[in-house]
Amino acid sequence: MPVSELTSIAEHLDVCFSCNHQFTDMLRSRRGLEPLKITLAPEFQFTHEHIDYEQLVRLADEKMDATEREMLDVHLKVCASCNEDVRSFLAFREQIDKETEPTFPAIAKQPTREKRPWFAWRRGLAWNPAYAAAVVLIGIAVVIGVAVLLKRRAGNLEAKQTQPLQGIIGPATQTPTPQNQAVAVQPTPAPVPSEQLPRRAPSPALTVKNQEGLKPQNAGVIAALNDERGKVTVDKAGNVSGLDEIPQNTRQKIGEALIAENIKAPATQTELGGGPIVLRGPDNSPTFGLRSPARTVIISDRPSFEWEKLAGATSYRVSVGDLRGHEITKSEELSADQTRWTPPTSLKRGEIYVWEVEATIDGKTIVSPGASAPQMRFKILSASSAQELEQLKKVRSHLAFGVFYAREGMVGEAENQFQILVRDNPRVPVLKKLLKQVQSWKTD
Repeated sequence: MPVSELTSIAEHLDVCFSCNHQFTDMLRSRRGLEPLKITLAPEFQFTHEHIDYEQLVRLADEKMDATEREMLDVHLKVCASCNEDVRSFLAFREQIDKETEPTFPAIAKQPTREKRPWFAWRRGLAWNPAYAAAVVLIGIAVVIGVAVLLKRRAGNLEAKQTQPLQGIIGPATQTPTPQNQAVAVQPTPAPVPSEQLPRRAPSPALTVKNQEGLKPQNAGVIAALNDERGKVTVDKAGNVSGLDEIPQNTRQKIGEALIAENIKAPATQTELGGGPIVLRGPDNSPTFGLRSPARTVIISDRPSFEWEKLAGATSYRVSVGDLRGHEITKSEELSADQTRWTPPTSLKRGEIYVWEVEATIDGKTIVSPGASAPQMRFKILSASSAQELEQLKKVRSHLAFGVFYAREGMVGEAENQFQILVRDNPRVPVLKKLLKQVQSWKTD
């Protein structure tokens, strides 16, 4: 190859990470005196373009354009991990759709009664004199009952109209009769001055028991920002406008976060911090790291465990347990070139798990993390939170996503959403404060 071409290739490898990485891998795999081979096939050009969460959502909703879908299909031909991510995500969406799909019990058909013509009933009465007599008696009873009720009502009205007003006007005067003429007539007492009248207690103040739906008028907007769906505003009372499709509890948490300019750190952050592992034995050298999942909350209940390759290792084995020290699942003995494993069964949602990898080298077992290193923990999103997340995906609000992810302890996802909001709203300082706060939760 001419020197000029070699120089051009060297300059390109110096600035292109993808080509440099491919060239390095080719040199490492070279055996003996075999010539150097580099392929420019499309599927190998997109080897490191792994699918992200937003692409998974667009793929499941069938909203991915033709160019992006073609690039994704090319990548999926050579990337087993992304293939597993797509399969797991689509299966999860299908499971959630089945669980949230309303079902209605079958309505039993009521037997219909045969309609009879009106003259058939008349014919029945004609042939049954007892029915006619019963109808007459019922009618007489109804008339008597109505008359008694009317008479009682008239008596009550008359009594109310003739009843004297006690304590203010004085006793009512009696009509002179032969029986009461012999009785000395007492003079009518003078009216009692208003100062001496008993004072009535003031009426209690009117109170509204159900004030939940009342919203103050012109409470004042404290934050107005551009979201993916349009304009979103929050006033001083915490009322959120522009996200009416989101559940009330989520809108309330959004309002509280923007008013306080603060998001409370979830308890999950402390739980996932890990602690020293006691019963693991002494440290071994050399060491290798665990990549993911690493001290975070994940959506899938069948996570893919990934770790760094240890030079000289002949096999690996992955173990997953709970915080009580019980082993939940364990892989078979994996080959030396395999640095990724997915459990065959789903893990329980809402639980925190601990995982480690054992590498065998020269007949010795090396465990990662080491004995003095903190445990590698992760948590699977609970079923109720996963269902709430599916509802938020229909609205597609970066603000709602950011608050939800932060509340659940999904720091990386929350940081991504707030970064988008800060980019689209550079003059809204509260978004920058919330972004810095979420970033402060990140652990190494």
